[in-house]
Amino acid sequence: MTVKPAAGVRLLAGAVLALGVTCAGAVQAVPVAAATADATYAALRSARPDGRVAPVKGLVLDRDVFHFEFETGAFHFLAPVAGRTIGAVFLGQGSFRLTPATPAERRQLALSSGAGKGFEVLADRFEELVLLFADDTAQEIAAAAPSETRTPDPKAKQVYERWFKRQRNDFQMNLQLRLLADLLNSPGLTSGVFMALLEGRKLPLALAVVDQNGAEALGAITRAGAEHTMLYIPDPNRGGAWYLCDRKAEVETGRFSPAKRLAHALHYSVDTTIQRDTDVAGVTTIRFQVLSPGLRVLPIHLLERLRIGTASYAVAEPPAAAAASPRATAPAASPTATAPAASPLPTASAASPAAAAPAAAPEREPAWKPAAFVQEAAKQDSDAAVVFPEPLAAKSVVLLRIGYQGDSVLTDVGGKNFVVGARTSWYANLGVFSDPATFELVYHVPEGNEVISIGKQVELRTEGRTSTSVWRTDTAVQVAGFNYGKFKKLAEREEKSGIELAVYTNERSLSGGVNTGRLAQDTMADAINAARVFTTYFGPLADPHVAITQQPQLAFGQSWPSLIFLPYLAFLTGTDRMNLGLLGTKEFVDTVGFHEFAHQWWGHLVGTASYRDTWLEEGFADFSAALALQHTQGWGAYEKHWRGARTALFATYLPGSQIANIDAGPIVEGERLATRKSPYAYQVLIYSKGSYVLHMLRMMMWDPASPVPDARFIAMMKDYASSFAGKSATTADFQKVVERHLVPAMNATGDGKMDWFFRQWVYGTEAPHYAVDLKLEAEAGNQVRIKGKIAQEGVSSDFRALVPIYLELDKEQYVRVGMVPMVGTTSAAVDLLLKPPKKPRRALINARSEVLAKD
Repeated sequence: MTVKPAAGVRLLAGAVLALGVTCAGAVQAVPVAAATADATYAALRSARPDGRVAPVKGLVLDRDVFHFEFETGAFHFLAPVAGRTIGAVFLGQGSFRLTPATPAERRQLALSSGAGKGFEVLADRFEELVLLFADDTAQEIAAAAPSETRTPDPKAKQVYERWFKRQRNDFQMNLQLRLLADLLNSPGLTSGVFMALLEGRKLPLALAVVDQNGAEALGAITRAGAEHTMLYIPDPNRGGAWYLCDRKAEVETGRFSPAKRLAHALHYSVDTTIQRDTDVAGVTTIRFQVLSPGLRVLPIHLLERLRIGTASYAVAEPPAAAAASPRATAPAASPTATAPAASPLPTASAASPAAAAPAAAPEREPAWKPAAFVQEAAKQDSDAAVVFPEPLAAKSVVLLRIGYQGDSVLTDVGGKNFVVGARTSWYANLGVFSDPATFELVYHVPEGNEVISIGKQVELRTEGRTSTSVWRTDTAVQVAGFNYGKFKKLAEREEKSGIELAVYTNERSLSGGVNTGRLAQDTMADAINAARVFTTYFGPLADPHVAITQQPQLAFGQSWPSLIFLPYLAFLTGTDRMNLGLLGTKEFVDTVGFHEFAHQWWGHLVGTASYRDTWLEEGFADFSAALALQHTQGWGAYEKHWRGARTALFATYLPGSQIANIDAGPIVEGERLATRKSPYAYQVLIYSKGSYVLHMLRMMMWDPASPVPDARFIAMMKDYASSFAGKSATTADFQKVVERHLVPAMNATGDGKMDWFFRQWVYGTEAPHYAVDLKLEAEAGNQVRIKGKIAQEGVSSDFRALVPIYLELDKEQYVRVGMVPMVGTTSAAVDLLLKPPKKPRRALINARSEVLAKD
């Protein structure tokens, strides 16, 4: 979880710290034969045009929203793999058309491609194209154009080699690995993945995909969910997922298939050692349950610079036993099985007595077997996977142990200060932020340095010149992380929330002799305030302890379960920042700690289902930071936050931007909002507009007559947090929670639904402008009359807003006196007779930024 970096701030750099593993006291290894490379994968990588040719004329292939017409030319088939034709090179004349399934995706495609107004369809022509498939494409071509066998065409081979090189170096996706999953996980499947590599006359290098497992199966975009159809452009400046959507038939019927999951991680045991002048090496043992029958190919997430050396597995519980075991459906205790030999990599170290899981009787050692693995060269198509030699039965529980080594996990910036660079892939895993599991983490580091990890430390010991710490999580968490260096600790318990807080500052300053340790008290004060405010509004955390750690990157913060990285900048005073030339950073410093603390709720206690729901994490954390500002600095600071948000949303002067950020798309487009026309839109919309949505809901629920004006909003937020604790929520889930807490003002359409609000603010891009002419007239008996007109402009005919009217009694002291419902481009006459407690200074609307509007 990150916050917006301060403008113009560079990150610190330094030499790479190499890491290694020397596991004293390692468990006795179980002999296992060495794994061999998977033959089917090797055949897929080596497949080239084999001389089978199918001349075609006017052949059409339709795959969801993609329409390919092969006007004249020939398909040159790749050599069969596992008895199946899995690809072909087309040479000739052809055309391509993509007709988006939804208006939102049409708009997104227009922005991404740079199309002008009136865009409907993306179309282009091509003279060569590479198809890779595990569906019935070969049969469809054969039915239209029987093949003949010739000497392999040199040009077809040349074209394939060029595209294979582009796959590795430009796309950096292992498409053969994706084919392998369909061939081995579902033998005989004829509805598998379809992929087309092409370059048009205007269209840059592109990959068109229809994947029944969802686009996430290719690894192009994280948390892509079940969306099956994608057009991906690898261009570093204007690329990404230009189109990503559910199948057109699902959109039309409103019935969507769930994302396909192959396995569910139950528990991770991660053993890592940090040692001077060596590389990183580690062993991760994953206890998982098989969800897909016949599983053989299992993707692994791991930093590409960490090279896998060994992989082995053991069936811990067959399906019948797993079904009867609570460990099959709940987070498991640390496995007791030992690892096979992992030469030249180490095995995991022996668990200490304190770390060992209690057992009624010793378990019989499962039979470990070698597994093949896939991992191509770093900076190429280095997607990793394990290939089991046998199909794994659904519902069985399996232990998978992976050994790896490499570098680029840590960077040494001097003075016992280290940057942890590989945030989510420093250990082998089945996916982060989508599959919570329990963790046991063992770290071996040089004596004098220390690790601050997620979870609770259950053991610390020193053997020779190596310090070993063991950490465990009590509940399943989304991701594991750690900070590393030499720290000073300040600890305190916040009594109201019951959260145990600890602040860790680096012992040695990075620049200018600044002693950041003396600012630990200020950081602790912010943590105490955050714990109080957020627990009051959102409810308790599952794990009531949080470590806030300093890290050397100047303007980058991140939150892990029970662990927070705060940037170096956050520990500097205003004077320090001025002396170092770090001007314009006050707002970032004031909010970064609150924002990252809020992620303990939004992102860790409650996860999100896909990239379309990221605003429920980042937007909620941004709102939470504003809420903390209000409770610590007053309404003025809260309102300043929303003024800044409006400036960012409506700005058109940012370098490289061709449109205002708010016009880049709805917030449910997630990271895809950053396009060639709107390079900053993701950051601005997901954070600022996402938080504004929550603020508008809060203000509609605000009850000034109540002793606790926020009581209804608090009830809603606690309901959301408790209902989805330990789960992944969607935007639709949150809307249902909001609808459980409707107040009359929110029921604008009289149906008890909030469709009108979410359609406008979450799935839409509109924002109104208000022309206001309000005057105060004195009346008898110390009364005043507000007279005038409010006009709502620049919105569609069904756009709805509740526009609040205020009196300002003293400077920035406001009292709300009415709400005006407005629909479409319209105006409303105002005539209110009031008796305020004192003579007002003026009448105005939207004093608390209740409606996101253009100033």
